Amino acid sequence: MPKINYPSTCAAHAIFEFCAEIDRHAGVDQLIIDFSSMGRIEPFTMVYVAKIIREFNRSNPLTKVMRCGFENKQYAANMAFFRAFGLKHGREPNCTDGNDRFVPFTIIRVRTIVDEASHEWKAEQDIIENRSEKLARILAQQGTSDLVDALTFSIREIMRNVFEHSRSKSIEYCAQYWPTYHKVEIAISDNGIGLTESLKHNPYIQVTCDADAIQQALMPAVSSKNYQGAIIDRNDPWHNSGFGLYMINRLCRLGGSFIICSGDHGIKLDDSGKEHINLNHRCNGTVVRMVLNTSRIESLSKMLMQFREDGYEIAKKIKGVGMYEASTASQMLSRDFQ
Repeated sequence: MPKINYPSTCAAHAIFEFCAEIDRHAGVDQLIIDFSSMGRIEPFTMVYVAKIIREFNRSNPLTKVMRCGFENKQYAANMAFFRAFGLKHGREPNCTDGNDRFVPFTIIRVRTIVDEASHEWKAEQDIIENRSEKLARILAQQGTSDLVDALTFSIREIMRNVFEHSRSKSIEYCAQYWPTYHKVEIAISDNGIGLTESLKHNPYIQVTCDADAIQQALMPAVSSKNYQGAIIDRNDPWHNSGFGLYMINRLCRLGGSFIICSGDHGIKLDDSGKEHINLNHRCNGTVVRMVLNTSRIESLSKMLMQFREDGYEIAKKIKGVGMYEASTASQMLSRDFQ
């Protein structure tokens, strides 16, 4: 019976290879996944691996998948990692009391956001803003601060992308803050159409592969909904400008890092540059990993202003995407325009 050993490291390349190995066993009668060697595990690892195992189970209903070596992995169990892919061990997803600097594996149904917005007579994006700020305060264990602002902005913009572009029925996320290391990590995933399919709705963008789609999505003023001829309500503070991913990756690159995966490709950005990653397996939808260096977080409005100006200069060189002023919501927190 084939057996796959979970890696002893949470390094991205090791995790991607583990997921590729799972994918290579499609169609087998039985498969063992051994978690005995699991060491440190982080939010992105949990969100990504749980997603891949779930998708493998769904695509291979006749394969009997057995798991072992997980019994003493208390941190992963407490973060609802095992339950997230169907193993009845540890906490259930969506369980958190907010007393620690972590957010366990959580699933929000998009329908829940829509219903909540309708009930409160608010825009769906306002509901996403409120949820993002609540998560930020749990992680930072603070009411208001530059860190809370930065976390709220980052979480909100990724969740907005899922809600506005992906057609996913749910948003999945997990997060952890390590004050001693000046590090906070947030992972957000969807099960939608992916970046390549999404950007095809912009007639001015030529996308030939997942690598192209990811790279273009990271550029300022590139969006499936923001292009010359598109109907845009310029008075709507939530109108889509295509600046969200650009602003977030700039924020993460201040001593942290940013990874985005969709389809068969991933791109990692940090202060040392850009790395293209061939996943060697398929990642349906999109998964984002944001790592912020909390010692580098200053006034968010000042940082975003600089990123915005840099983005405008870059956007001027992009032909055919349509030039619109970056939405106020992508430049500052919503309270700044209320």
